[in-house]
Amino acid sequence: MFEKILVPIDGSENAYRALDAAVDIAKHYGSKITVVAIANDQSYTQYGAIFGDDIMAHMKEQAEESLQAAKTRAKDAGVDVETDFEVGIPKQAISETLPDLLDTTLTVIGKSGVHGLNRAIMGSTTGYVVRRSITPVLVVGE
Repeated sequence: MFEKILVPIDGSENAYRALDAAVDIAKHYGSKITVVAIANDQSYTQYGAIFGDDIMAHMKEQAEESLQAAKTRAKDAGVDVETDFEVGIPKQAISETLPDLLDTTLTVIGKSGVHGLNRAIMGSTTGYVVRRSITPVLVVGE
């Protein structure tokens, strides 16, 4: 039923709870998990300011740490897992682009992530994903 599960991760506790739920589902259905971290390149071009490559390199470094931790967690639970790092607009990538590109059949996402201020200003990524996803979405809360 859920052959390939997409799990976006941002290093937050909610993201790791979502990963744990995805691991449980994957064990039950024999699914494969793809954990993805997405660097939002739009956040750093607002208000006429454009920051250099050092910001993106830092974002990629943090993402790689989160992805490695997630990969270890899933593998230790006996689940087949792969990781991916993308640059773009997270809510669009999670809801539309990546499920199509990676051929996933379920998205498991945390209720909220590390960027509470962005959520207050621009709206919840999770809410957007729930409304716009091309696959079923499981939201994992606290």
